[in-house]
Amino acid sequence: MDPAQAVQVAHQAIAQAYHQRGVAHISIPADVIGVKLPGTPSVASLNTLRPQPEVTPPESEIAHAAQLINAAKSVAIFVGNGARSSIADIAVLAEKLQAPILHTFRAKDMLPYDHPHWIGGVGLIGGAPGMDAMRDAGLLLMLGTDYPYSEFLPTRTQTVQIDERGFVLGRRMPVDLGITGSVGPAVTQLLPQVQGKTDNAFLRKVGEHRKQWNETLDKHAVLPADAGKGPVKPQYLARRLSDRAAEDAVFVVDTGVVTLWCGNWIRQSGRQRILASFNNAAVGTSLGQGNGIQALDRDRQVIVAVGDGGFTMLLGEFMTAVEHKLPVKVVVFNNREWGLVHLEMEEAGLPAFQGSEFPNLDFALFAGACGAQGFTAKTPAQLEEVLEPFLAAPGPAILNVFIDPSELPIMPHIKLDQIWHFGMAKVKEAMISMGGAG
Repeated sequence: MDPAQAVQVAHQAIAQAYHQRGVAHISIPADVIGVKLPGTPSVASLNTLRPQPEVTPPESEIAHAAQLINAAKSVAIFVGNGARSSIADIAVLAEKLQAPILHTFRAKDMLPYDHPHWIGGVGLIGGAPGMDAMRDAGLLLMLGTDYPYSEFLPTRTQTVQIDERGFVLGRRMPVDLGITGSVGPAVTQLLPQVQGKTDNAFLRKVGEHRKQWNETLDKHAVLPADAGKGPVKPQYLARRLSDRAAEDAVFVVDTGVVTLWCGNWIRQSGRQRILASFNNAAVGTSLGQGNGIQALDRDRQVIVAVGDGGFTMLLGEFMTAVEHKLPVKVVVFNNREWGLVHLEMEEAGLPAFQGSEFPNLDFALFAGACGAQGFTAKTPAQLEEVLEPFLAAPGPAILNVFIDPSELPIMPHIKLDQIWHFGMAKVKEAMISMGGAG
């Protein structure tokens, strides 16, 4: 609030960003930002502004974890973003333990989708194999994750959780051993202490389940026989983006039902990044992130996947891409509604209320009006025609794809009461459309 605070506030923001490994935001009032400080401001404690070092866990606790792992008949490894820098060693550990590796959405891109131990995600942005592996394993080893959706986590599986954030240990589910420490040094300590397992029956069982699950996903992502008719299945769109993207592309996924399509149907190469806000109530953040990434590396392919509602909130960000000649590629999953809001209402047994659907501007024409290239696909055949020129456009571009709003994500384990609620919601929607209910 005062110019004299500027140096200390900036110091605090940088320290916070380093310590929490995230973004720090500074708000500067208009009447302060233009004021000059007298003299030359001195920056104290500059040496303290550096990345947070890794935390080595206590040897005794790692020894205890190794004892539990050695005693377990089977092990599943659940990793989050906190394990990113150590994923190569974790893969070695998984091989030694004959263990499947499960991941959060934020950690999805850490290994290629076809890695033999990379079983998939959990929850709605994941699949049944991961959830069943957590439930059926003799021991679950959680590394660098504070997965928030506890309804998808097991409550009776013996669990060891390792995280450098001590306050998250045991926060989401019961754990038998919680260790405060960074994943890298923890895995380095564990590797020589755990005994190699020769029984791979559990890994084979989980792998077969994963194969069946992938086949189910693939069925929803094939080119239909009537490719000339629309609209486009969102699963097909996400898979085609995955198949045609560069080996080192960056996907930036907005918040909403588009997260489910991309989280389940993009098959990452291992060199690609999949980024998002990774938070709820963050619709309309993707293009700003995409512009920032593209500004740092103009030669890397950046693909933004966003719903029509989210993109309508981002129109100004696209003009920024045009102004700065950022070749970001925006794919609009256009279902003419707030898709995730529809799902939430129908899951509660309510019909989709007026206001959750809306008209849209022509996003392709909007791109042209901004001085960029715009493409439209209303059928799978049209998508096949425009996808290559869209991705090859030299500057920013928009691909407006009319997706089927009636498509539902594949639920890992849908409950009977959810089926009943969805069914009742559809009945009520039909009655409303016929004027039978208000």
